[in-house]
Amino acid sequence: MNGLVLSGGGARGAYEAGALRYVYGPLARRLGRDLAPDVICGTSVGALTGAWVGAMGMAAAQTLSYFWRELEPRHIYKMHMRDLVSGRDAFLQRRTALGGGTALFDPAPLYEHVRQAIPWRSLRERIDSGALRAFACAATDVASGRCIQFTDGLQATRPERSSPDTLRETATTTMRAAHIGPEHVLASAAIPFVFPPVSVNGRWMVDGALRQNTPLGPALQYQCDRLLVIGVKRSKTEAETAPFSPAIPAEPPSAATLAGRALNALMLDPIEEDLRRIQRWNAMLTWASGAYPDFLDRLATEHRAYRVVQSVHLRPSEDIGRLAAHLFPVIAPGLDWSSRIFFQAIADDHEADLVSYFLFHKRYTRELEELGYADAERAQTAIGDLLAG
Repeated sequence: MNGLVLSGGGARGAYEAGALRYVYGPLARRLGRDLAPDVICGTSVGALTGAWVGAMGMAAAQTLSYFWRELEPRHIYKMHMRDLVSGRDAFLQRRTALGGGTALFDPAPLYEHVRQAIPWRSLRERIDSGALRAFACAATDVASGRCIQFTDGLQATRPERSSPDTLRETATTTMRAAHIGPEHVLASAAIPFVFPPVSVNGRWMVDGALRQNTPLGPALQYQCDRLLVIGVKRSKTEAETAPFSPAIPAEPPSAATLAGRALNALMLDPIEEDLRRIQRWNAMLTWASGAYPDFLDRLATEHRAYRVVQSVHLRPSEDIGRLAAHLFPVIAPGLDWSSRIFFQAIADDHEADLVSYFLFHKRYTRELEELGYADAERAQTAIGDLLAG
């Protein structure tokens, strides 16, 4: 089965939309086949993107592209500077139809858009008909701190702890069956302190990226053997990962830089190591099958079934933080005054990692969407070989 795994990352989700526009457009036409995934797993903005694709199949690519290419902050949130001078009891307190709490932004426009734009009835019909085998989205339960994987459709298997399928998730993750609706994906995208917590079945939920930014494990538990994983963080170059880089600035980092690095660390999960682990298992299983033709059959009979899992990990070829820093001076004059004051307070002169997650503006998201399209086009051979089986 083909699995689509989508990371979280706020406004960086435009990159995912661009990649899918190429995969479900030119690549699908070249291959002459439907490349819509059998299983979708997403976190945060990846859950929103996943719900769109789950409900509409490959047709979602064009609507997603339009959304990100025409995006403005008012489509996502409302922000009032009077909140900053409110009394202590009312400071940044948000009330929404799905809950409330302390948050910088009022997400009412996003909530309304998610309810209206995503055809939730179609998602239900595609799951019930088997056109989409399963959909899963991750949120974090505030009370327990556990990652809750809301799952809809095909029942996931429960792997043994010795299986590579478990990766690192069994100790901190609970899979919970649900008829997924707006409240589940919005809970998955509720970045703490930025958007208010969402109440799901009486429990407060926030962004799933706190525990699992790239939900690879559920896709494996759904028995996917081909995975297209789309991330929104660039892989660091060898020079950047050197112990003593000559590029370290002389001045101490600003508060905005530190906050951006903290958010990057929060969004960082062991996806690269997990994929390397899968590759090592693939190599071992392939060698064993060649050396002992009945190895996999005996293993399945005497222990449990294992399988080779192929994957392509697509991620930005450019530094998105630097892209945001470059574009912010162009975008800032057109922002409403409250948003402009906020972004100027968190912007950095050279890198804008923090801004890059929250700059919901078409001048920036168009660039990200086009970058995703270009990166997918460059990887077309690998993606085509993967999805065509």
